[in-house]
Amino acid sequence: MTTRTDRPGRRPGRDLQPRWPARLRQRWADRRRGGRLPRNLRRVAAAALILTAALLLAAPPRPATGIPVVEVSRDLPVGAVLQAADLAPASRAQAPDGALADPAQAVGRTLAGAARRGELLTDVRLVDPVGPQPGPGRVAVPIRPADGTVTELLRPGMHVAVVSVTDDGVATVLVPDAVVLLIGTADGRRDHDPPVVLAVPQDGADRVVAVALTGTVALRFI
Repeated sequence: MTTRTDRPGRRPGRDLQPRWPARLRQRWADRRRGGRLPRNLRRVAAAALILTAALLLAAPPRPATGIPVVEVSRDLPVGAVLQAADLAPASRAQAPDGALADPAQAVGRTLAGAARRGELLTDVRLVDPVGPQPGPGRVAVPIRPADGTVTELLRPGMHVAVVSVTDDGVATVLVPDAVVLLIGTADGRRDHDPPVVLAVPQDGADRVVAVALTGTVALRFI
């Protein structure tokens, strides 16, 4: 019987170890098995983010918090009659005194002055439906301008100067800043132009009334 003898320099058990191509394949397989869990976790996290974004888009908007107010949704001129499309509900942490809380309170009302988009509406920004309100320190005075066509250009809330004109053409400013409160309607007769109700300072009201009855009164835009 012959016995196998190891060759000189050969380490025992070397033939039992896999060769280097097999070791590379094994290492690659181990790495893939070890990296599968992180990849799956990333996929689950991405799916969760997509689902969360979809739910946020589908969810109804959260109600606004704060004090309800009404904004003007577009630029409006003085004397504009407010429509629902001109108004938008909003909310503010603080609101000025007299701020409107519901757009329905302003629909159909007349704007007393020009307003910018985003401006908050308060009660003093609207013409009083009961009647002309001159405001503190002023009184309401009706006049008939000498040029009746001017009344077609007037709107409530506009500021004008009241001027008296003599027969020889001399002009004197009676009130440098009056506010148009109300514009009357013509009665169809040429000699009766529509009246205009102005809010004038109290100390100049009597002079305006006297000149309106005995002389010629004109209005000048400011």
